[in-house]
Parts: sequence; structure tokens; C-alpha cells
Amino acid sequence: MPESRIGSIASAPRTSSASYEGRIRPERFTGMTELRLAKPLSLTQFGVNQVRHEPGAWSSLRHWHAVEDEFIYVLEGNLTLVDDNGAHELGPGMFASFPGGEHNGHHVQNRSDQLGVFLSVGSRRPGEETIYYPDEDFGPIHK
Repeated sequence: MPESRIGSIASAPRTSSASYEGRIRPERFTGMTELRLAKPLSLTQFGVNQVRHEPGAWSSLRHWHAVEDEFIYVLEGNLTLVDDNGAHELGPGMFASFPGGEHNGHHVQNRSDQLGVFLSVGSRRPGEETIYYPDEDFGPIHK
């Protein structure tokens, strides 16, 4: 019989900064914590992270994926989605998607004075993915 794969927020692996291979300053992401929910349970086709943003935190640089889909769902607080169409306020129960291959650079910022929490879900395509950063002076990152 296969083993049960059950996790909890308390035991989820945490990361606390975005990594761009030394190309940017990490202080842009101070106050951002990601809890990895899918990877520790051996899921390989998609990832699920709970992302916690203190006031002022960014989720990432504005970016878009050549192959991978992304989806976010706001659980708590008021967050700002910034994409090629401007800034969009998101509150609890709101969600957004970013299909792979769609040239719409996006990221989430917490411009409020309260904690913001959202789920981030994305497909995983290691070896096939290229991520583009329209506001930065470095080329795409291949994963």
C-alpha cells in the first residue's frame, strides 16, 4: 500500500528570499517567506507555495514564463499585482493566472500596512523553462 502523504504548515520547508543568481539585491524581498507545500510530499508536476508578505515585500522581480503556468489565490490581507497592464488590488478570495508563453511580466507586492498571504501554484517543467524579466538588464534565466 502506498504511504500517506500529509503535511502541515508548521513543518513546511521555508525560504525567505528570491534568488536571481546574484544579479539583484535581496533587500527587495525582505519580509517575504515561502512555505513549500507540494515538493516535500513528492509532487513533481506542479508546485504549491504559501507566500507570506510583510508590508513592503515583493514576491519576485516582474517576470513571465515561456512554458510554465502560474496561479495565485489570496488568503489574507490586501496585495497588489503588478503586470504589463498596471497595478491591480487583490483581496481575500481573489485570484489571478498567468499562462505559460503569455508575455505579461508580473509580480506581487504588499503595499499595505498589514500582512498579506497567498497561495502560488505553478507547473514544473525543469529543463524546458525559460523565465524573462522585462524590467531588468539581464537576459532570460533557463531552468
